[in-house]
Amino acid sequence: MFLRRSLMTLAALATTSLVLAGCSSTNNSTGTAAAKPTIKIGATNFEEQEIVANIYGDVLVHAGYKVKIEPALGTRAVVVPAIEHGQIDIEPDYAASLLGFLHGGKPQPAGTQIATAVAADKTALSSFGVTVLPATSALDTNVFAVTKATAAKDHLTTLSSLAPYASKLVLGGPPECPTFAGCQAGLVSTYGMHFASFKSLDEAGPLSVAALKNGDVGVVELFSSDGNVVSNNFVALTDDKHLEGADYIVPVIRKSIDTPAVAKALNSLDQKLTTDAISTLNLDVTANKQQPAAVAKTWLQSVGLI
Repeated sequence: MFLRRSLMTLAALATTSLVLAGCSSTNNSTGTAAAKPTIKIGATNFEEQEIVANIYGDVLVHAGYKVKIEPALGTRAVVVPAIEHGQIDIEPDYAASLLGFLHGGKPQPAGTQIATAVAADKTALSSFGVTVLPATSALDTNVFAVTKATAAKDHLTTLSSLAPYASKLVLGGPPECPTFAGCQAGLVSTYGMHFASFKSLDEAGPLSVAALKNGDVGVVELFSSDGNVVSNNFVALTDDKHLEGADYIVPVIRKSIDTPAVAKALNSLDQKLTTDAISTLNLDVTANKQQPAAVAKTWLQSVGLI
């Protein structure tokens, strides 16, 4: 398991170096920021991550830091090695899914609680000089969605009800899905599903949405707070055997940056950033075509954090 992850990390780092060299946006604060380090925030390649990265950036700018945001770096296989090796300082992640990734896709206990997941994440990341701050109230789990027409035709409401039809369907998801415990590997072990094939897409992004709409895949992995589920009339199938874990949004941060002032700024989000809040922000971006940075700033102003 360690060797497998090390090889994946080396490959991802090569990609990360190219991406980090090519794109960034910078927010500059005033006053005391000159005496503080510039904090690099990275995110994976879907809208929710870009929104949360900008939320982190804005509260840190408000606290007097200079911030550089690196959105859409790629999948977790790119972003996690980037923070482990100091190419970025902070990344928003999801406690249970991160834990599964850090264990090479090994299935985690069903119903893992958030405190257990965060503690295990800290242990796995500690040797890299990385830790995890307390979780927000926003829960975003993996969901597996089908079109409304498919759900009606085959009477699909739960993942168990999908199992008899899986062999005739193509599953779509991010590149790591086939070996990840919260994706195809978990569907096999928990539900006994064996799909006709797998199509590599993005992580709950526009490629995944388009593939399901166009019929290129019959089932696709999305996220519970993704506005695309509602706006496209997709049906998110109920995880009746509790495959998915406690995927609350957590700040993953290098210990060198984890000062009391930085932690205070990020922890101010814990009770404000709820599942309903992030779902609304996602819809503002995906359905209403607003920019993630603008949506993040407007929301922070509305809840009095900046």
